[in-house]
Amino acid sequence: MNEETNMITKRRKKKSKEKKVHRVYCTYFPDKRYYIGYSCKSEKLFEKYYGSSTLVKEHTGDLEKEVIAVYTNKNEAKIQEFLLQWQCRHDDLCLNDMIHIRLRLKYLTEFTPIVWAPRHDTSTFVNINGRYYHRHPQKYS
Repeated sequence: MNEETNMITKRRKKKSKEKKVHRVYCTYFPDKRYYIGYSCKSEKLFEKYYGSSTLVKEHTGDLEKEVIAVYTNKNEAKIQEFLLQWQCRHDDLCLNDMIHIRLRLKYLTEFTPIVWAPRHDTSTFVNINGRYYHRHPQKYS
């Protein structure tokens, strides 16, 4: 080849990538404690995934998982995870002890939070107009 010869470049075909699914889930322990989390793992990996909490990872018994919500938008899933963790922050059975969130607000303009409560006795929560609030004994007695 000399300098005047043009190299023909082949373009690689892009593999059709599966759209990510963003899930908000709850992992239940046998003693009714629970962990609220977020995952964008593939369906196959998500089947065996119960959370990143040390308590979840070190648990040797059976765990049960509930998918609370599924989103195509990561920001919506992350804000919903945060809202549920915040809602349950006073519940002694909720194992979430760390919240990390950093989201661009422009991607949340269409977001509407869901109403959800853990499976255990929800007497510590008050349902007001379709939203759950933590019951403060001095306020609602």
